[in-house]
Amino acid sequence: MATAATELTTLNGTSVILRIPRHSKRGRVAPKEPARLHAHAVNRILDRETGELVGWLYMWNTGELVPRWKDKAKSDVVYD
Repeated sequence: MATAATELTTLNGTSVILRIPRHSKRGRVAPKEPARLHAHAVNRILDRETGELVGWLYMWNTGELVPRWKDKAKSDVVYD
């Protein structure tokens, strides 16, 4: 076969062949994302039932919001 092919098998047993030209992957340059350099706390994370502080929400220089938990990650929380 002249081009690269990838075979994917689905649940019902049929096969699908995807043909991807080899040159399509080499010429692309992935956009460079800014590095996480610094962050600051923007909110406290409180347990909804007890009101106990369980973590902080940080905003990185990239604009990402990332929680930092004191112990284990919680799902029933409020942001203060």
